[in-house]
Amino acid sequence: MSPLSLLRVGLLLLVVASAAAAAPASAQILQRLDFETRSLTQWGGSQAAAGRVTIVRTPRRQGRFAARFLIRRGDRPNDHASRAELYASTGEVPGTESWWTWSTRFPRAFRAQSGTWNLFTQWHGTVPRCIPNVAFLVDRRTKRPKLLLGVNGGAKNMVTCEGGTGRGWSLAPLRRGRWYDFVFHVKWSASPSVGFVELWLNGRRVVPRTHVTTLYVGQGAYVKQGFYSGPKRINSLIFHDGLRRLASKPRWLP
Repeated sequence: MSPLSLLRVGLLLLVVASAAAAAPASAQILQRLDFETRSLTQWGGSQAAAGRVTIVRTPRRQGRFAARFLIRRGDRPNDHASRAELYASTGEVPGTESWWTWSTRFPRAFRAQSGTWNLFTQWHGTVPRCIPNVAFLVDRRTKRPKLLLGVNGGAKNMVTCEGGTGRGWSLAPLRRGRWYDFVFHVKWSASPSVGFVELWLNGRRVVPRTHVTTLYVGQGAYVKQGFYSGPKRINSLIFHDGLRRLASKPRWLP
């Protein structure tokens, strides 16, 4: 193939990839939690110090606006941890099947504490005692940080969270200065034969459909996005864009 032909192929692939990122809503949109209102009105509330969550024009992945989440040393709104998060009710209950899509950017200024307590998107049970049902996080247990997905559920004891099950997947190396595009497919259930998860990252399926408990017994789930870390005093910065819940699989996915 000639250099000119290779260039044309490369440009075509770039156009296709850009179109997929800019228009993830090829399926019916059931819920918008993006920032195209130029405000946080689509969300239910926040757990963040004043001024730590702001709407920005750049960098953005789709539309006109994205959100900037900042944690400064000592920020501990509402609890003992470092947190700058938004949250919203999603009405997801046992038997609900959801398709979620969004984009996350880790800039050069992004910092994570050692270990895995570095959540950037999560779905939490409606009773707040147990760990999140679904957590997207940064793993810094090694010198080369990576992105992880953790899924938990099934526990009947809501005081100790005993009796539950958990599953984790390594997704990709953490690379600062780029966007990661997520498509997350989940069926919510406390039964391991009913619940499942499936994930595409940057257009590639990195978690095949896997049956697993995705809810705690008797609970639903709601979404939180931003950055949530442990009590270690660090400054951190992250960007999110385009969180939406779809009725079905986006057409541009393979």
